[in-house]
Amino acid sequence: MKELEKLFDKYSFNARVKPAFFLALPIVISVIALYEPARSWGGAVITFITSFGVITFAANQMSTKGNILQEKLYKKWGGAPTTLILRHSDSRLDKHTKARYMSKLEEIVPNFKTISANDEAGDPENADEMYRTAATFLREHTRDTSQYPLVFKENISYGFSRNIRAFKWIGVLVSALSVIVSSIIVWFNYLKEKSEPIWDMLFSIPFESLSLLVLLIVILLTWLFVVTEKWVEIRAFAYARALFASCEYKN
Repeated sequence: MKELEKLFDKYSFNARVKPAFFLALPIVISVIALYEPARSWGGAVITFITSFGVITFAANQMSTKGNILQEKLYKKWGGAPTTLILRHSDSRLDKHTKARYMSKLEEIVPNFKTISANDEAGDPENADEMYRTAATFLREHTRDTSQYPLVFKENISYGFSRNIRAFKWIGVLVSALSVIVSSIIVWFNYLKEKSEPIWDMLFSIPFESLSLLVLLIVILLTWLFVVTEKWVEIRAFAYARALFASCEYKN
């Protein structure tokens, strides 16, 4: 993992490479646990090179697939979170915080004008344009990660959740096939010829093989029940909050 980290910037590594690694993880750990030569130095190198190629390719696809998903989600939600969160009709930020942000944005963002609830109701398209230009300005002026660490952290969290959600069903398929194939291998290697009670048979399976099956099932359940649209939405609005909160720290 450290070798991979050297080849990517911090955002790409956390928001693209890590989701790709999680996608390939069931295959990698299955090979290492079930194919003994893969545990040797030579086998480990071969396994790493193979997995590295898969991970690098998948990482290169993460951004594209993530952006496609993002466009779909924005249409479903009614706009980008950085637009929605400033709307008077949205309750994620209280009205006093919105008023404070807009007052500050009017000071620092060229051509930005405070939008009242009546302005928004009368011309929602113009209101959204104002909100979008404010978000664009803040994105461009919060790129210093040492000065705005929370914005960067939330951006990574959102990118990670969005990109991994874009590959959800591929992840489910890879994990499910890994469970099935690994179970078949374990069955033929350790259980096929036995007729003891199931509980005794389970204890006859080597610890690493049994641990592998448990871990693969946990990964599959994670894809099914944790990697959800709601998760992405929560992370997206957390980033939007952090982005606009940064305006109060700008002179």
